[in-house]
Amino acid sequence: MPYQQPKFLHLDGYIIYPQSVHRSRFRQGVQRGTSLYRQFNKFEPSHIEQIHHSRLMPPVVVELGELVGLIYRSDKWQSGRPCPYIHLMQDPPRLVSNVEGTQLYILGGSYRITERGIEG
Repeated sequence: MPYQQPKFLHLDGYIIYPQSVHRSRFRQGVQRGTSLYRQFNKFEPSHIEQIHHSRLMPPVVVELGELVGLIYRSDKWQSGRPCPYIHLMQDPPRLVSNVEGTQLYILGGSYRITERGIEG
């Protein structure tokens, strides 16, 4: 396959909120995330884990291609018994990475997370 120049995307949209808005949005996010987890997995989360990572996508990313499918393992619908799931995207989102090539991001597409799983 011949070498192709990478496609770079510039992403704007950094927004800075006052600290009180961050706490309120965080609480709302945890509530919404717990609800989605419950809907997707059919059971309660065992815990909420705080991890440290960059929450914002960098302003410049490298386009890698279309994400035509996902393969993942989850214990949805059967707590403690993870199974592999394969999902083909009907409207593939873009798969991009940071310029260092150490973090992947998914942009766009028309998928949704529902009680039936990943749809779209």
